[in-house]
Amino acid sequence: MKKNLLFASLVISAFSVNAQITISSGDMPVVGQSYIMAHDSTITSYGNAGTSQTWNFASWANNTYDTTSFVNPSSVAGFSSFPTATLAVDRGVNGADFMKASSSLVEILGTYVDFGFGLTAIVFAPSEKFLTFPSNYLTNFNGTSVFTIKFASTQPGLDSIKMVNSINYTSNIDAWGSITTPAFTGLNSLRQNIKEINTQTTYLKFTGQAWALSTYGNNPTVDTSNTYRWWSDTKNFPVAEISADANNIVTDASYLTTLQYVGVTEKTATNNDVNVFPNPASDKITITGVSSESYLLIFDVNGKLVENSRLKKNNTSVNTSDYQNGIYFYQIVTLNGKTTGKGKFAVSK
Repeated sequence: MKKNLLFASLVISAFSVNAQITISSGDMPVVGQSYIMAHDSTITSYGNAGTSQTWNFASWANNTYDTTSFVNPSSVAGFSSFPTATLAVDRGVNGADFMKASSSLVEILGTYVDFGFGLTAIVFAPSEKFLTFPSNYLTNFNGTSVFTIKFASTQPGLDSIKMVNSINYTSNIDAWGSITTPAFTGLNSLRQNIKEINTQTTYLKFTGQAWALSTYGNNPTVDTSNTYRWWSDTKNFPVAEISADANNIVTDASYLTTLQYVGVTEKTATNNDVNVFPNPASDKITITGVSSESYLLIFDVNGKLVENSRLKKNNTSVNTSDYQNGIYFYQIVTLNGKTTGKGKFAVSK
């Protein structure tokens, strides 16, 4: 009997290390949360599909960082075009992305973006499904979302140009298992595989005429992409993500870091050798005391990443002439992801 009980406990323990999970609406980001991803441009493999997988991405590097900040959609420009949005990703001067979250799914409503002729609302009709709930192994969905980009032409005789984009997408939870990254070890996760086929058709409107299909170049154009996204039920954001082209050749890889912007209560630096001056600053700050090549991350009081620079060991100056007056928080991160200094400074002009 004791042997049987011991065997049963070992089986349960082993299963718990690499167990299938369920992703629900409670595992999604909410307003006020920010996440920092590190990117590695050298990755070539996205691992295998199937059950009880082990994905070991511990060797991934951090070539660059970016941050995703979720805000109240009514607080950013473009909200009037997306009145049903419950979440927005603030892109600062580059606009915002708008989403709607419910107990059954998260969907992308569109984006407020500048394609080179000013910020404009790009509304997805219908919206594009991002993830459905509950999500388990082999959960799948598909759909088609269409959006139109229209702008005036500067060419004589040509009044306007219109590009109609049709995105045909399929999503499949194609694997479950355990994932390890430079930030987290042995997280139970599901892998979502998304394939998108974007068909863009261009129309021209000449002065005094109706819209007509463009005969210039290849029209329509077709672009296919694949995305592999790993979800955990403990992080509220993808633990890792890999982008690939139509041939499944990896074009980008990123992983969720443990970095968080230093909050407004931060008073001291973790490395007394690091010094930022002048404080307050006007058009630039100088950073001294950095002992090894590192990244400099600067956040505003809302947690938005406003600076992502690479620091040498010697003194480094950062241009702050475009910063608004206020308090900013900095973080010094080594190339292997260790925070060696953090603190705050003010900008006053």
